[in-house]
Amino acid sequence: MAIIFFIYSLLFISVISLFTTVNNDISESDEKDIALVTFNESTMYTLNDKQVTRIVQSSKAIRYKEREEMFKGTFVHRVKSNDKNSLADVVSADFIEKRGQKIKFMDHVKYSRDNFITFKTEVLNYDLDKKIAYNDKPFTAKYYGDFLKGTNIYLDIEKSYFKSKKAHFEIEMEKKE
Repeated sequence: MAIIFFIYSLLFISVISLFTTVNNDISESDEKDIALVTFNESTMYTLNDKQVTRIVQSSKAIRYKEREEMFKGTFVHRVKSNDKNSLADVVSADFIEKRGQKIKFMDHVKYSRDNFITFKTEVLNYDLDKKIAYNDKPFTAKYYGDFLKGTNIYLDIEKSYFKSKKAHFEIEMEKKE
């Protein structure tokens, strides 16, 4: 009796499995993105015909098919100021992702331009074509020794212009000697 029950249950299971459809499609999001190249303690230089324009350092850099990732990275970018002097923009973050001409700095982002402006935030987006940095997160900044807090920073690198929302600016009124 037990053998007959076992045979009928196998028949029943095989008939059900015959009529059920199985979907073996692999979606693009399920495919694993495999690293093409990995560098440890890397330094990259961008040159033009006169000088070094950008230096990128990271503890680990990974290049994928459509993006690049860097860990504990620092960008040093040379820009011209209004008086034609050369300024250095330095941006560092714990994680950096580059897709095309867009860079996203994440976790403990620090930006400084020479000695007159520095700010800290958690996320900063940078467009290499337009040379504009922006975010929608809170930040704290120091501008010529004065303190600034706000959200939604917008920074035009070429025009040395920045603006923000919900800004709170503290100006040091005592003259320092």
